Amino acid sequence: MKRALLPLLLISVLSSAAAADVSPLAWVNALRSRAGSPPVEADVLLSKTASSWASALAAAGVLSHRGSDGSSALDRYRRLGGTEVRVGEILGAGPALADIEAAWEKSPDHRPLVLKPYWTHVGWGSAPGGAPVGAPGGAPGGEVVVFVVLFCQKLVDGLLIEEREGSLEVRGSLRPPDARLPALLAGIRGIEPAEWDPRGRRFRFLVPPEERAGYLRLGYIGGTGDLVVTNAITPPAITSPPGTGSPEAPGRFEAPAARP
Repeated sequence: MKRALLPLLLISVLSSAAAADVSPLAWVNALRSRAGSPPVEADVLLSKTASSWASALAAAGVLSHRGSDGSSALDRYRRLGGTEVRVGEILGAGPALADIEAAWEKSPDHRPLVLKPYWTHVGWGSAPGGAPVGAPGGAPGGEVVVFVVLFCQKLVDGLLIEEREGSLEVRGSLRPPDARLPALLAGIRGIEPAEWDPRGRRFRFLVPPEERAGYLRLGYIGGTGDLVVTNAITPPAITSPPGTGSPEAPGRFEAPAARP
């Protein structure tokens, strides 16, 4: 992990300040509203990923988008079962969330990432750190908090991945209005949808056991005839017990609970 002075702010796209339940959601949506970008919703899985990384950074006393194993934000999200293919991350550290948000808002890198119009969901996590603040606006020698905010673009509603008598069932509804046909690739081989409702853009695929090894790409054929990939379905989503591997398991899109 590359060391950096706190509260240096870093950025990556792929993809308690005083208390651990402080949320940047209001700031994110206020900033997006002023810029004409649509609001984003809270996502529990993104928050779980962000919280884990915030704790790791605080323990190490560094800010970095890359883990010691070379992992990115997208890698960490997928390890927890996330399937969306577009993920963005911002990091910050300071005496309070308000200070970090002010720095993000002035940053020529962070502000544009927050304002990307294609983001639909956001998650966050924080952890207290004991490293001294070494940049303007901090309190030298004081406690800091490390914040990680993750964004993703969700193009499939109600995505469920479940076992069905040895096959893997993948179903949901495509959000994009120009989606003409759902697509699912096992490697380079296309799988025909078992069901497709063009009006509601609802689909269902049944992936036979021999096609389940490795990695599946879900997407759609758009108005121009091009394939748009929306989700990459990899372990643990493929290997989890029925229901538990679904990236939209019950409660995922509820607001993250406050920590004790």
